[in-house]
Amino acid sequence: SQFLTTPIKNLSNISNQIAAGDLRTRASIETDDEIGELAATFNNMTSRLEETLENLEDRVRERTRALETSFNVSRKLSSITNPGQLAAAVVTQLQSAYDYYHVQIYLVEEETGNLILAGGTGEPGAIMLARKHNLPKGRGLVGRAAGQNTSVLIPDVSRDEGWLPNTLLPETKSEAAVPVAFGGKVLGVLDVQQNKVDGLTVADVELLQSVASQSAISLQNARSFEEARTRAELESLVNVIGQNIQRAATVEETLQTAAREL
Repeated sequence: SQFLTTPIKNLSNISNQIAAGDLRTRASIETDDEIGELAATFNNMTSRLEETLENLEDRVRERTRALETSFNVSRKLSSITNPGQLAAAVVTQLQSAYDYYHVQIYLVEEETGNLILAGGTGEPGAIMLARKHNLPKGRGLVGRAAGQNTSVLIPDVSRDEGWLPNTLLPETKSEAAVPVAFGGKVLGVLDVQQNKVDGLTVADVELLQSVASQSAISLQNARSFEEARTRAELESLVNVIGQNIQRAATVEETLQTAAREL
């Protein structure tokens, strides 16, 4: 009776410890009979449960971190009214939070549809900005994301025929490009590169999509602010010219004033 019941009692005690939250506890396998097989199966189940829980905790931590990053970016961008400063803030915040190999953001030039680099991290970003780096419409991963208005994830760039290498970024192994769109209109593309294969995942794309959405709203607000300020300056200038013209006493003086002011 003891030979049969003792292993079962031990297994029952182990199950109670696991139920209490101790997933590192394992049942000892002392026999090769059915009870030993039950203990082995129980240990296997516990290991999988522990692994599942760890993965879930990792996902929760990653999601929490993504939400915090999105919130911080949103808070940072809400006070910026200049598109250039906004682009610089986005790439800086992302690289600081996630230690990406390189982060950059392109804005669509309305006249041509080309993508103009507006912000980039590190020395490569500074060099490309100084060179006024741009991509023709539809070219590369960034052009693909802009043209299709959809995110593009390349876990291994060496396997993608449409990928364009950059001599300033020789260590790029994976890349993700996410459109910055507002109301269905693509305003730009947020591009992130990592220096290892599979260094970027769907979780990174989800984070970038959240940041891109915040960036699109802030960018639209910044452009509206710039347009309103330009319009106000123009109206003010027109008023000044009008006042100067009204002070003219003769037709000749009026024409001379108008020509001079214009």
